[in-house]
Amino acid sequence: MPKLTLCFKGRFIGLHNLTETTATIGRAPDAEVHIESLAIAERHAIIKQVKERCLITPIADHKTWINRRLIDGPTQLKHGDIVKVGKHELFYSESATDLNRPVNDNVEHIHRHQKLSPASCQSLDQLVNSLNTLPSGTIQIISGSHLGKIIPLQRGLTRLGLTGNECAVIAHRNDGYYISHLEGDTPPKVNNRSIGNHTVRLQEGVEITLGNTKMRFHEEIAHSAAI
Repeated sequence: MPKLTLCFKGRFIGLHNLTETTATIGRAPDAEVHIESLAIAERHAIIKQVKERCLITPIADHKTWINRRLIDGPTQLKHGDIVKVGKHELFYSESATDLNRPVNDNVEHIHRHQKLSPASCQSLDQLVNSLNTLPSGTIQIISGSHLGKIIPLQRGLTRLGLTGNECAVIAHRNDGYYISHLEGDTPPKVNNRSIGNHTVRLQEGVEITLGNTKMRFHEEIAHSAAI
């Protein structure tokens, strides 16, 4: 199922599953992809799913960019595209199509050129107020060729996984770290228990399994021990 992950200045706002053949992006309360911002028109752009293609079209010449390129007509979205409307970004992802590749080198930080991943859909005010810009936790790889590698969680959001495989996202809020499933057939496990479609708060020392890779979460980098 195609998805749009809404972000504002690098902060996760919400996830929109494109379950209908047509979805409107805009400020209107009934817009399928609702964005509460005066920089967004009530009906800013429209997305249509035609067979296996997903097309986005600006409405009434409202400015819409894909990967920093201004578009003026129907444009096909591809996995990983970044749609910009006003000051918001929408990260487009398709359903995983190749789940057989090994997940080894599978931890990377999100920045403006990479895809973000979902947590449960929340309002702008709730999520912006809850995210902390100075996280200090870490993920430590405890299996595979990168055994012992320590990944600082230096951003409000960190993406785990390679595109086309199982992927998850860790969000840092004022009250802790939360993991959510992004894509792939198999959600991550926390202490050998699948998180399903839920957002789960991480506790110190829990083990995360994503694909073939096992990791351990630590709230502070000082807690990470060399293996």
